[in-house]
Amino acid sequence: MSDVRPKITVRGLNKSFGANNILKDINLDIAIGESMALIGGSGAGKSVLLKNIIGIICPDAGSIQIDGEDIVGLGHGHRDRINRKFGVLFQGAALFDSLTLWENVAFGLIAGKGLRRAEAREIALNKLRQVGLSVHVADRHPAEISAGAQKRVGLARAIATEPEILFFDEPTTGIDPLMGDVIDRLIIQCVKELGATALTITHDLHSARRIGDRIAMIQDGRIIWVDDAVKIDNSGNSTVDNFINGRSPGGLSSLTPKKEYL
Repeated sequence: MSDVRPKITVRGLNKSFGANNILKDINLDIAIGESMALIGGSGAGKSVLLKNIIGIICPDAGSIQIDGEDIVGLGHGHRDRINRKFGVLFQGAALFDSLTLWENVAFGLIAGKGLRRAEAREIALNKLRQVGLSVHVADRHPAEISAGAQKRVGLARAIATEPEILFFDEPTTGIDPLMGDVIDRLIIQCVKELGATALTITHDLHSARRIGDRIAMIQDGRIIWVDDAVKIDNSGNSTVDNFINGRSPGGLSSLTPKKEYL
């Protein structure tokens, strides 16, 4: 972590869908150059928080600051300016099926930065190499490669514009543990090389330990614990302890799946 100043500051963030209060007075700081891992069970509010930060969802109350600027309610032009700081690896990679792999990686370069296709292709090929893919696959389509390779392409797309902030939404979901380890190590390498600030949303504690400088846990829409990743085994918080040890504090009733939102 290179700077203790906050790159991302969330204060008093609330979000409801109908009568369901999903986020409840969320407060969170992520420092410049820090890699933060956000853990929690299914339905805890992880992805909803991420979507509020990147602007897919608008919060009901509270503030989200990027470099000290409140971005909640910004108009389209100003929001685009903020979004140019972001790179996102979506859950499942979320590649465009109709585009080739290099076109997926180059999408932000062409559509966002206005680069010519030839220039964007060269950058895309370099990014594919950076995540361990051969340039020989560049003209294939997502359906022609494995889920793990799709994750790599998604990562290449996320870093293609060399963003200041990287978001990773469940980066190891849907792939085997060996490939999950590869993806984690690629994320660590890419974040370090860019000097970026990173937020990783995950329910995978092994991934959180590898990726995060610090770990935060969200439970029932609230941040209940934040500290250095190495301290999670001695958190002093019974809910965190139950989570990392796979224990359910409320018996079988607590294992009933919650309704998912977005």
